[in-house]
Amino acid sequence: MADLARAPGGPGGTELPPQRPGGRGPVWTIVLAGGGGTRFGGPKQFYDLGGEPLLAHPVAAARAASDGIVVVVPAGTTGGWSPPPGVRQVTGGTTRAESVRAGLTAVPAEAGVIVITDAAHPLATPALYRRVVDEVRAGADAAVPGLPLTEVVKEIRVVKEIRVADEDEVGVADEIQPQAGGIGPSPRLVAGASLPRETHRLVQTPHAFRADLLRSVHAGAREAVEDSAMVAEAGGLVVVVPGEPANIHVTTPDELAMARLLLTHVRSERESDEFGTGRVHAVR
Repeated sequence: MADLARAPGGPGGTELPPQRPGGRGPVWTIVLAGGGGTRFGGPKQFYDLGGEPLLAHPVAAARAASDGIVVVVPAGTTGGWSPPPGVRQVTGGTTRAESVRAGLTAVPAEAGVIVITDAAHPLATPALYRRVVDEVRAGADAAVPGLPLTEVVKEIRVVKEIRVADEDEVGVADEIQPQAGGIGPSPRLVAGASLPRETHRLVQTPHAFRADLLRSVHAGAREAVEDSAMVAEAGGLVVVVPGEPANIHVTTPDELAMARLLLTHVRSERESDEFGTGRVHAVR
């Protein structure tokens, strides 16, 4: 990793801790399971996957690759799930960033690497956890798993109407008058530019971070979709390693059904490095 370097500076005035060789100290994993499952239709982290709650799977994988685990659960319910011996449990906040910070309060100060994962990625293998941790140990500020794009990804606009005046004139309108009966048309999607597949990745969890840096970017109580973006925006070096195709993101009942089909395969692969260990590229 000697050739990897941070980008100069970062927005928002965040001062990163000095870069040094790898995160020293124990590895701790925070498993985020505090969401309400709005898109799923209920708290999916407690739904069954192979005879266990969804949440139990990332906890088991993390235990094989971590020295300690903190699970962040919703206020008021754990779906009957209890943490295994030695696993710490805390109550999450109203946003993802608040839940990460709740988890950080339970991670010991001596931790050198902190891994962030979630119940929505139940099929990640211990090998994938070790892969991102190894990159941080080798000198990266953070590491995330990513998959190459295999489909075309389009930018889109949402409009309320597509108007065709004649064969030579097609336009869109953001607002239209309601139809008879007061029911307007459904929103329509209009495609724009295609994103270049070569320079984009589908990023999964788990993510690994130098512990002091992760605490630093959260010190200002910022909101963010995910933590590696906060590190990159602050000038940190985020390395992308090969992800695992079976490590799907469960956000809908259909995806949970798919995870159930994949589970047998994943169980047989959890202790292997079948998906590779090489680094693909670094994000600055």
